[in-house]
Amino acid sequence: MPQESAEVFSSNEQPLLFEREDDLAALDAALAEAAAGTGGVLLIEGPAGIGKTVLLDALRSRARAAGMTVLTARGGELERGFGFGIVRQLLEGAVIGADDAEHERLLAGAARLAEPVFKDVSAAEETGDVAFATLHGLYWLVVNLAERAPLLLAIDDVQWTDDPSLRFLLHLAHRLAGLPVVVAVALRTEADRPRGVLASLVLEARPPVLRPRPLGEPAVARLVRNGLGEDASDELCRACGEATGGNPFLLSELLGEFRRDALPANAIDPQAVDRLGPERIAAAVLLRVSRLDPQAPSLTRAAAVLGEQARLTMCAELAGLDVRKASALTAGLVDLAVLAAGEPLRFVHPIVRTAIYNDLSAAEQGELHGRAAKLLADQRADPGAIAIHLIATAPSGDPTVVAMLRESARSALTGGAPDTAVEQLRRALAEPPNPDDRPSVLFELGNAEHELGDLAAPGHLREAGETATDPLVRARAIIALAWTTHPNPPKQREQLPLYEWAAEEVRPHDRELALQLDAARLGALMLNPDLPVKLEDEAARVADLPALTAAECLLRSFVARRALEGGPVAVAGDLAEQAAAHPALVSQGGHPLWRTNVTICLIEAERYEVAEHILSRAARHAERNGSLQWFSRALWLRGLTRGRRGDLRGAEADARTACDILATKDYTKTPGLGVAVESLADQGRVEEAEALLADFGMDGELVGNLFSVLPLLTRGRLRAAAGDDVRARSDLEEALRWMRLSRGLWPWTTDACVALVPVLCNLGDHDAAREAVDQAMKSATVAQSRRRLGGALRVAGLLEGGQRGLDLLREAAEALADSPALLWRAQALVDLGAALRRDGRSESARPVLRGGMELAHRCGATPLADRAEEELRAAGGRPRRRAGVGADALTASERRVAELAAVGASNKEIAQSLFVTLRTVEMHLSNAYSKLEIRSRHELASALAS
Repeated sequence: MPQESAEVFSSNEQPLLFEREDDLAALDAALAEAAAGTGGVLLIEGPAGIGKTVLLDALRSRARAAGMTVLTARGGELERGFGFGIVRQLLEGAVIGADDAEHERLLAGAARLAEPVFKDVSAAEETGDVAFATLHGLYWLVVNLAERAPLLLAIDDVQWTDDPSLRFLLHLAHRLAGLPVVVAVALRTEADRPRGVLASLVLEARPPVLRPRPLGEPAVARLVRNGLGEDASDELCRACGEATGGNPFLLSELLGEFRRDALPANAIDPQAVDRLGPERIAAAVLLRVSRLDPQAPSLTRAAAVLGEQARLTMCAELAGLDVRKASALTAGLVDLAVLAAGEPLRFVHPIVRTAIYNDLSAAEQGELHGRAAKLLADQRADPGAIAIHLIATAPSGDPTVVAMLRESARSALTGGAPDTAVEQLRRALAEPPNPDDRPSVLFELGNAEHELGDLAAPGHLREAGETATDPLVRARAIIALAWTTHPNPPKQREQLPLYEWAAEEVRPHDRELALQLDAARLGALMLNPDLPVKLEDEAARVADLPALTAAECLLRSFVARRALEGGPVAVAGDLAEQAAAHPALVSQGGHPLWRTNVTICLIEAERYEVAEHILSRAARHAERNGSLQWFSRALWLRGLTRGRRGDLRGAEADARTACDILATKDYTKTPGLGVAVESLADQGRVEEAEALLADFGMDGELVGNLFSVLPLLTRGRLRAAAGDDVRARSDLEEALRWMRLSRGLWPWTTDACVALVPVLCNLGDHDAAREAVDQAMKSATVAQSRRRLGGALRVAGLLEGGQRGLDLLREAAEALADSPALLWRAQALVDLGAALRRDGRSESARPVLRGGMELAHRCGATPLADRAEEELRAAGGRPRRRAGVGADALTASERRVAELAAVGASNKEIAQSLFVTLRTVEMHLSNAYSKLEIRSRHELASALAS
């Protein structure tokens, strides 16, 4: 409540809470629901002065009385450029002020990823995706804070919250279900609607949204008479209400003016009460300050510029006053209802601070901000606190300003605020830096922009690489450019000369950097198979390099990927295992294709266990470091591996998680989508798969390029499963066309042909079906792959029919007999058993069909299992009825949660590793207990194994 209320009103009542009974009831309801474990976002919105802050104060008082932990913050216009400034206001006291044991508890598990927010991290180790790591860590810090008591997070003036803090609040809002946490935000409504992340946060608010109404005539009259005396006339009361629009703060300001002018109520002409708004308040405030003391304006200007750093000593120094004088002026400004009591020095309302600040010219603002930055630097303040002042100064070519902005940007980037880093580095570039430092600033800016997803990143990285005089800086910039523009075939083609030039220049100085540039060149050639310089020739040049360093292993992965085209898959598998030897494969280092190259080669060589082991380690590493992109990539590749092995539920769970954590509905950026859709289709959940496809925009026209293969193959298989043979054929044939153009980039010719043959048969185009069979057989023969050969023989047998077809189906089953590709083995057995049954050999068919049915159940392939059961009955067999219980009845998500619980992970650890909420874990575990018919955690392992 504004400070002057104490002198305006003699009553002990809180005047700004008049006519707020419904709002207070809503506050109580929100707190009660939080105490019961149902958290949510509470929004209070309205114009300046309407009473939002007082409602937040009431909420805080009620929460404390109810035994809740209460943490508060307030946005400020100046501090919007301070990354995670609001988060630090909210949480820093609880973290920094905790004793050792409590500090350890609060930052336990994934919450430790939030620690860089609360300390100087300019020299800390950076991880790949720090922005997500920080959000993930902050969420679990909030969970830990709420473990011992329900929690209220109250943010006033949320419209001035910095972007990183807003992203966290939205991240938290999506995960409040089941948490005893209320996030209460007060939003000043302006002419423009909230946009971006703030608009999304507003949409998360639970009903009812609190919109405090202007005071009615009875409340205005009561307040006027409390402030001016009971003899205030009805006409004066109505005039005051009309002049202020019933706004409590404006009314308080108006009554304060009357009191300061010592006007009794009967001396005030109701006709002379002018309309009061921010402009008039500003003029009145400036007049009050100037009348107090000639030096008072200097102190208020210093406080307005310093914002959250406005300690008395700082304000005094910036204003050129001694502390004793500044203290006396502060007391007078509190009495005049300009400043609120206490430190840091705060204005009674943002309207007042704005009036003081806007009275400064642009030159005066810049000069004061520059001096404030120097004062803070001398006191070794947080780099971010210094940077918000430097950004407000005019560029002057000062190398010290550039250095401080770069230091702050490094801290912001490491602390998970890339947007703050980008703003600071752009300002550093505008200073400008000296010519020798400019390439380094461009390099840092490009990396920060890439972290943020800003399209300006490649341009700045390229300029850094082209203008750097140091070959090491040049090489690092061009390597970053290569990774930033992957996968973009035209860009990679354009940049090929840069890779070669930079590699040769840096080779005498740093062999590893040169080899990374060689790898970038191979990656560009892989994405541009039509170039006259061929990948196979370049790969041969590095084939004899040892696989000892990270860069050598990276190059070996390209040699392995090249070996998939036109050679035995076992050779590619051996090379991939060599490429996987370096521990950096499980971390964030290296070319984006490194892990993809290794995984695809291992999958094609049917070394699923090796691939899963590598990817599980990579996923754990990424989860510990909170790396969104690498965690998602590891999961979609592991999902692909599990799908090939026939673990459809595991594949679905991995792929769905990979899609969910990326928080995008762009199918071109979510490769895990294809794995999720195919696993759903194979499980018989076709409608669910179609809905997922549509949700990501994959049901319309797809972009045609080298990366269309997986989306086309996925959609074609789904359409075939749905019986849409015409469109399935179109998708599958287009996928094959792009595979031919890619010259080995995607080694899935057999998969596409195996899916296409039944479609062509259904359409009656047997000639085209034979061509597809021949293509599949050729691919399988060259690759010497059991899986490919078994798949090709199976569809050949279905096409051929008769005794020859039966022989081919038998060969298919034999080829797959020892293959770990369980789903394709099950398909071969079911097709062979069905053919035997149709040929009158029911006795021979029954054991084959039983084997196929058991494998199909094990894979979770319900349609295949149902078909096997029908065939078995037709062959005179009696299949065992499978109830909706047991491990096979678990959904993909239930299985993943149960598997982690079975090896001793707590609910919190499971939630952290799967990036889900505690409530989600509890729900899946409850369902798993029911389906497994168990009652405790220690029974999970044996129940899952059975």
